[in-house]
Amino acid sequence: MTVSSPVDTAASEDETLHCYRHPDRVTYVRCGRCDRPICPKCAMQGPVGFRCKTCGKPANDALTSFTARQLVLGMATSLVTSTIGGIIGLRLGFFVILIGFFAGGLIADAVMRFTGYKRGPVMAVVLLGGIALGTLVAGVLSYNMTAVAYVHVGSFTVQYSLGNYFADNFAWGAIYAGAAMFGAWGRLRF
Repeated sequence: MTVSSPVDTAASEDETLHCYRHPDRVTYVRCGRCDRPICPKCAMQGPVGFRCKTCGKPANDALTSFTARQLVLGMATSLVTSTIGGIIGLRLGFFVILIGFFAGGLIADAVMRFTGYKRGPVMAVVLLGGIALGTLVAGVLSYNMTAVAYVHVGSFTVQYSLGNYFADNFAWGAIYAGAAMFGAWGRLRF
């Protein structure tokens, strides 16, 4: 074990350090983990001091990484709530614009609650994809409920086929999906 004298310590403190990423910059700061010299542009605030960009980046971000359970719960919640909102919205015609916008916000809140308030692009895909798929499912279920109601009443006619129903309600479904996605995007936190 070598003991350094005060003269050796003073000599090493006078030595100028240069940032390991920017050799033209003089610095007096070192990374708290790897002890490499870093300039203020490369420094990140760590838990106990400054860190370099390599040591300061977390291994996985807790806000954007999903477990399999959270992902499945988020997809199921998005699909079920948007299907319910779509069934209600498609029955109201013009008011689907307002219903869709507010339903999108409620869908986003429900999905974020079930996923542990996650963020990021995966959350956006889960949320917006669920709204699109849920609107499609709502259109099919809405047709089936209409057909069953007509058959039950006894006034179901062959002229009002599946193609005519979707042609009539496709525009309202697209408007609902767009309004719901817009409302959900406003509630989604990045």
